[in-house]
Amino acid sequence: MKVLALSATGCMGSGLVKALKDDTNHQLYTFTRNLDSDSAKPLKEASTKVFEGDFGNKGSLEEAFSEGFDAVFFTIFPDLTGGSGDLDQAENIVDAAKRHGVKQLLYGSVARTGTQENFDKVLSTLEDSNFLKGYWVKKWAIEDMVRKSGLAYTIVKPPNFIQNLAWPNYVAMMYPDLPKDYIYKNAVDPDVAQWWVDGSDVGKFAAAAVRDPERFRNKEITIGTELLTDRQIVEKLRMATGKDVKLYDWPADEWEASKTHFIHGPRHKSSEMGHDPDGGNGAKEYGVQPTLISEWLEDPKNKEGTWLA
Repeated sequence: MKVLALSATGCMGSGLVKALKDDTNHQLYTFTRNLDSDSAKPLKEASTKVFEGDFGNKGSLEEAFSEGFDAVFFTIFPDLTGGSGDLDQAENIVDAAKRHGVKQLLYGSVARTGTQENFDKVLSTLEDSNFLKGYWVKKWAIEDMVRKSGLAYTIVKPPNFIQNLAWPNYVAMMYPDLPKDYIYKNAVDPDVAQWWVDGSDVGKFAAAAVRDPERFRNKEITIGTELLTDRQIVEKLRMATGKDVKLYDWPADEWEASKTHFIHGPRHKSSEMGHDPDGGNGAKEYGVQPTLISEWLEDPKNKEGTWLA
């Protein structure tokens, strides 16, 4: 079976590459924006061929899809400008998959998309311009493109990535005080548990779907690994690094002001939603072995090049 990993260098796609690179039953092809980047180097060793291009460029997608694939995996980074770039890219991918006869479309989405009552109650209080609302609404819209494509599909829905706390480009945006001051500043109730996952576990599920397409046909799977409070996250960071990581103690006025902050505001709402009680059922149901959060944090390979080292 020929498999194309479009989003091959991120958390999710790299997990698929790792899972399939030594699988002699499948030919793995990958796609990256820059063949000369450091993140693309492992792809050259793992792939039959690496394509270079951009999801917004129909020509580069056409070149890749013309190779002919049985299965295609993709995920889309959100358009942080509030535009429709992410939706346009998804449409380009789905159209190319349909046009070239792809048999199985695999999409890495996000947990909590859909119609859960508490989720919808919170979303209904947000302005349409709110980042959190736009993020989930557009993720759901892309899921709907996949569902309505007419192709067999699998949608994997991960919650918080542990990589967000470590990878330099992620942590700089989401937890900038963590690598420099060892302060975990997160605008959620520190005693409200949220699901966490190794983002590359999405790739494990995608690989399982490639190997057993009928079992995963038209399935939507949420894959939370551990339900952890912020206090527990801080303790795991301390244990993994040996550093004096502290939970930020929010002054009352700053806590109130954070409710309208670009990053922290959505976290308030996320905390209000609570956790999905079924968020950890995916691994049990499909027999995919998840990576425990402490295991990921303490792995020297994951620490390399990050503040964890």
